[in-house]
Amino acid sequence: MIFGIDHVVFAATPAQCAEIAASLEQRGFVREAFSLDFGDSGVGSESWSFASGAFLELVSEHTPGSGPAVWFGETPRVIGIGFASDAFEQDIAWDSPDPGAWAMDEQHAMRDGSTLRIHAAGPHRHLSDLYAFVMDRPEGRLEFPARPQTPVLDTITLAGAARQAWATRLARWLRAPATADGALEVGGVRLAFAPGASPNARASLSFTGASAETIPLVGGAIEIAARDEAA
Repeated sequence: MIFGIDHVVFAATPAQCAEIAASLEQRGFVREAFSLDFGDSGVGSESWSFASGAFLELVSEHTPGSGPAVWFGETPRVIGIGFASDAFEQDIAWDSPDPGAWAMDEQHAMRDGSTLRIHAAGPHRHLSDLYAFVMDRPEGRLEFPARPQTPVLDTITLAGAARQAWATRLARWLRAPATADGALEVGGVRLAFAPGASPNARASLSFTGASAETIPLVGGAIEIAARDEAA
């Protein structure tokens, strides 16, 4: 089954990555020794984990213009939302996938010289303005260990003119239950859909952590609300 959020992918310039990283680390996100180099795509990434063991992956171009324009035309913003599956082949038997559905089972280079197997699939085109995908996580283990004292992801909100299309497709692809207000729920994380200026959709992430912070994104934000220690 698809049991949770695996990781969220952001496109940003190197300077934006540095600014976002500083804010994340100040609010308790853990920078992982997990640096990927996607040489054929002209990009690389760094990652910061949070409470569940899921992570935020910040992707930047090696040189201006070296990455896909569909991702880097507007930055910083969320470009990909990944979900975790412990029954991968069953979960990627998509109900009515879009054109461009893909699967990947490859070894990718880490910046330390090691390699990492990436086993993933998506129900629509990977090189999209915003894409969803599923990662193979046997035995329900995410990439990183759970760290309960770090921020907890509560909600991902997709805002824009295509919000209803996203709600319909994600419900079908993920087989996710809907709430009374039309949101979806995946592994304790709420997927909400709201009006917005984008002709497609732009994502905001809402966390609960030790202290509050707002990190602006194109069409959204990373919002960290302070945990109520008295609760």
